[in-house]
Amino acid sequence: MNTEKKIIQIIGKGCKKCAKLYENTVEAVMSLGKNEEYEIVKFEEVEKFADLDVFITPALRVNGKVVSEGRVLGTNKIREYL
Repeated sequence: MNTEKKIIQIIGKGCKKCAKLYENTVEAVMSLGKNEEYEIVKFEEVEKFADLDVFITPALRVNGKVVSEGRVLGTNKIREYL
């Protein structure tokens, strides 16, 4: 059994939109009952955004893949990516 958690990254400068994306992501994971499967991480190091293939914030990455940039996804849309 694989116990390694999937990584969800919220990438942004700490603005209100980034905070809302983080909040929606936590809600999406909890609503699926998968909080043991995922680790949610805020990433705010602006100088490294390009290394993550992120050019517009807020952004959402799931397991190393950028799934959204420049918008705040709702919980239903985030669940689709999980």
